[in-house]
Amino acid sequence: MTCAVAQRDEGDLAARARGHHPRAHRHRLPDALRQGFDPLRFRHRGGILLAVVCTVNAIGCTAYSPAGAARVALAPQRQETPWPVYLGTPQHDASAAETLSADPRPRWRTAIGRAVRGGPAVGEAIILVGTVDRQVALLDRATGQVLWRTRLKGTLRGGPLLERDRVYAATEASPEGRVYALQLKDGRELWSARTGSIAASLALDHDTLYAATESGMVLRLATADGKVAWRRRLPGAVRAPPVPTPGGVVVATTADTLFLLDRATGEVRRRLATAGAVLGGPALGPGGTELYIGTTGGHVVAVALPQLSVTWDVDAGDAVLGAPALTRDTVYALTRNGTLWLVPRADALRARSLPLKIVATAGPTPLGRGVLVASVTGEVVLVDPASGSIGWRVQIDGPIEQPPLVRGGELVVVGGRGDIHTYR
Repeated sequence: MTCAVAQRDEGDLAARARGHHPRAHRHRLPDALRQGFDPLRFRHRGGILLAVVCTVNAIGCTAYSPAGAARVALAPQRQETPWPVYLGTPQHDASAAETLSADPRPRWRTAIGRAVRGGPAVGEAIILVGTVDRQVALLDRATGQVLWRTRLKGTLRGGPLLERDRVYAATEASPEGRVYALQLKDGRELWSARTGSIAASLALDHDTLYAATESGMVLRLATADGKVAWRRRLPGAVRAPPVPTPGGVVVATTADTLFLLDRATGEVRRRLATAGAVLGGPALGPGGTELYIGTTGGHVVAVALPQLSVTWDVDAGDAVLGAPALTRDTVYALTRNGTLWLVPRADALRARSLPLKIVATAGPTPLGRGVLVASVTGEVVLVDPASGSIGWRVQIDGPIEQPPLVRGGELVVVGGRGDIHTYR
């Protein structure tokens, strides 16, 4: 069993800002064994030797915790609030009612692998992530302790989803692209289905999963057993998660096109050319009647559903690589050159922008008070949307590729070195 240790040293933050990277505490059992149990110098009788070996074995099976840390937590059987789509909700507003303290302080930091890919899923008591080390990992939100890891047959890029007592994840074709269902309490595999390489997040809609591959194949799978109901090949690769809507499933491809597929059959009902590719997850409006996208061509666009026609189009001036978010009738989008756009969904002519002087690939995170943005250099900034002033900032190792998230007043940030940070 591999155990990560929560880091609580606030000095780490300043050290990283100076360019130093303090190492996480490591398990010191090998040193203890060398000092306390040297077989070349050990002279006691066999009975004592047996007792020492048993003691060492017992120690080796116990996860290390720093002094004063809470006891090892057990993975929960279920979570009451699901995380069915990328960023938690179709509108990407999971943090919209949240607030942060005036000066959030580091709570814990856990190194989870070489790199975390895709957005985390945040439950009431847990955080789920996928890694390039072909693992899904479950962490305790209170301590950062790793509760379990499950190795899959491929690297993960899209991030896992959470449904009560289950976890869903998809892998790239390195070596094999599959969709998996895992048990929340222990990470045990319930089923897997071969799909082809998947880089985008999955989308969960009641008893159905939608997946889309890098070769443009869209699939509908049953959550009960992974059985594939239909497959539909589209031109181009899919980087953004599919979006289930009342009028069909919307899929964006790198062929600069949006497609509307029939939910029951996968048949293409409509298509719409876009000014560039859609790489970040589209945000769905109330009632599923409008979709908001950002494009690599530098446009923020509202698309009417199910007509798949353009309602408005704002020229943002640079590529929008991350997912837009819809909160309180305003669409938030962040360009690559760090311009934060605020577009009233009912009156795009009143759109305004705030230059933040960062480089960003992750989308913005609207809060109850302020908007969080993150940069490729590892900076997290809380912006006042009224004035553009900076209320708080922190520096970690970059790049930050996914939006920061806030739940229960706690900020969760995935760093660029496979580390997860929380602040409160």
